[in-house]
Amino acid sequence: MGDPISAQVFRFDPDLDREPRYQRYLVPVEEEISVLALLNRIQQEIDPTLSFRSYCCGLQMCRSCLMKIDGKRRFACITLVKPGATLTVDPLTFPHGHIKDVVTEINDKDEEENSGHDHS
Repeated sequence: MGDPISAQVFRFDPDLDREPRYQRYLVPVEEEISVLALLNRIQQEIDPTLSFRSYCCGLQMCRSCLMKIDGKRRFACITLVKPGATLTVDPLTFPHGHIKDVVTEINDKDEEENSGHDHS
């Protein structure tokens, strides 16, 4: 087994939490994996309370997996992470449009601005 990926994931449930926080997950992987697959592994094997949109159209069109990965707007379905890497996963927006953890509202207004390309 390769070195685990260390993922710092934004956590905030407005119905339960007073303040947002980051939770660190160590995920053992053998090969490069997409951030979306990594979040699926965390939810299925480590923490079933983690909320994110797991749907993947595979075409970068639905924008359901658009989030901030290491501070940049990225599609989690195509952003790859290698064993031993460290990454931070945040919701695309906070607090505006935030629903829970890394789930945010998807609206047409953000389509151009949040196209997944690095604008920094």
